[in-house]
Amino acid sequence: MPVQLENPWPAGGTRGIVTTGGRTFHRDTTCPGYRQGVRQAEKKGRRVNEVERVTAATAQDRGKSACRICWPRT
Repeated sequence: MPVQLENPWPAGGTRGIVTTGGRTFHRDTTCPGYRQGVRQAEKKGRRVNEVERVTAATAQDRGKSACRICWPRT
């Protein structure tokens, strides 16, 4: 059975963005993954939450996952 590996986290002090309703920690709003999430939310008539700048450590403490596009597995 395949196992899904967790994406690597950047250093704890690395700055990025999260939203209240989102599940992922991104570098910034130019991330294709973030933009796709916004488009999907808008398409489904959902509210797009405001962006908050936080550190990687804060995002991890909030249960977010690291974006696989912003921080790819090396």
